[in-house]
Amino acid sequence: MFDIKMKNKHLRQLEDYRRSLMTKPDLRNLFLELTLRCNEHCLHCGSWCGDVKSEELSVEQYRTFLEQLKEDMTVDGKMLCITGGEPLLRKEFFEIMEIADKLGFKWGMTSNATLINDEVARDLRRVGMGTISVSIDGLEETHDAFRQTPGGYKKAMNGIESLIRTGGFQAVQVTTVVTHQNIGQLDELFKIFNEMDIDSWRVINMEPMGRAKNHPELILTPEDYQTLFE
Repeated sequence: MFDIKMKNKHLRQLEDYRRSLMTKPDLRNLFLELTLRCNEHCLHCGSWCGDVKSEELSVEQYRTFLEQLKEDMTVDGKMLCITGGEPLLRKEFFEIMEIADKLGFKWGMTSNATLINDEVARDLRRVGMGTISVSIDGLEETHDAFRQTPGGYKKAMNGIESLIRTGGFQAVQVTTVVTHQNIGQLDELFKIFNEMDIDSWRVINMEPMGRAKNHPELILTPEDYQTLFE
């Protein structure tokens, strides 16, 4: 049962926080979608990555943008969140992130990790990556089917091991998108991740947007949510 006094206290704290943002907006997290290209074809992708084409900013456009951002708002307390598609498919990826690093920006990345080996992990550390979240969406067969990528699970797990072996990162995280199909695998996934030297496991639900709208059979049921919270 909810503690009403505690709930009201939290609502007041949330109200105070939102009011503070209205009086003095503070940019903390800036998401940069470097590319919509992807080497996987995930059933839940909200951006239809791999199926759509888009113009990408040039390296010099990113340099100008980041320099202007630093001049106007400083780099203090800001985190660049690098996403895609698969960011590592951007051929100028390391050039862009080296610019961000030299300007003093902290940054982290979301990746499927299938392109990460020891050499790539060392390059990521070289250009200042602090955090990374790698997607593992079920046990091997489920993960590969969900991402429509044969061998994707093994490649991703090898990528995680390369990151751990290289070391020097603030956090290596695993993210699992929970669906009606894989919710029964959470306990076994926990056992696997608990044996690995990762820093955290992020468990999120599947949102009915993008490609996911074509797969209503994967959306969590009310009973699934109860199981997830428990």
